[in-house]
Amino acid sequence: MKKSKRIVLMLSGVICMGAALGLVAYNLHEDSLAAESAASVLQQLNAERDKRMQSTEPTELPTGITGQITEEPTISPDTSMSTITIDGTAYIGSIAIPAFGVELPVAADWSYPQMKISPCRYEGSVYQNDLVICAHNYSTHFRNIKDLQKGDRIIFVDAVGNELDYHVELVETLQPTAISEMVSSEYDLSLFTCNYAGNARVTVRCNREEE
Repeated sequence: MKKSKRIVLMLSGVICMGAALGLVAYNLHEDSLAAESAASVLQQLNAERDKRMQSTEPTELPTGITGQITEEPTISPDTSMSTITIDGTAYIGSIAIPAFGVELPVAADWSYPQMKISPCRYEGSVYQNDLVICAHNYSTHFRNIKDLQKGDRIIFVDAVGNELDYHVELVETLQPTAISEMVSSEYDLSLFTCNYAGNARVTVRCNREEE
C-alpha cells in the first residue's frame, strides 16, 4: 500500500514538473514570436516613415515664384495622430526605451491579439499629453519596465517623424480595475503591463522633456 502511494506521488510530481516545463516552453515560444513580429513591423514602419519624410508634396505658389513648398510636421494639441498601415493594422509610431535597448512599433488601437505583435495605444495622444500605451509582459516588450528609474529616457516617434523625448517620473503598481487612475493622470505618457502573476498593472509615468 505504501509503495503504491509512493508511486502515485512520484507520478504526480513528474506530471506537475512536465506541465511546468511545458508552460515555460510555451511562454518562451510566445515571447520569441512577439519579438519577431514586432521587429518585422518596425522595419516596415521605419521604411514607410522615412519615405513619407523624404517625399515632398507640391503646393500652389504665388505668381512668379518657382519651386515647391514642403509642409513641415507640426505638433499641436489640435493635430490628429497620423497612422501608417502595415498588414492591415494602423500604427501611430514607435517607442524606444534606451535603458533596455528596446524599440517597438505602437498600434493605433489595442486588442489582445494585437498585443501579441506590438504595444498598443490604450488611450490618448502625444499631442494632448495624455498618451497611454499598453503591452504584454514579454521580455522583448514591456516586462522590464518595472526596473526603470526616475530620469530614464523614453522616446516616441510618430508616423510623420516627430521625435518626442520623455523622462520617467514614477513607477507604480495599479489594480486591473483602476482604469480611471490609469488614463486620468497628471503625466504626459503612461506605459503599463501586467505583473508576472497577472493580478496587477506595472505602470510607468513619464513627462515630456522641456524644449
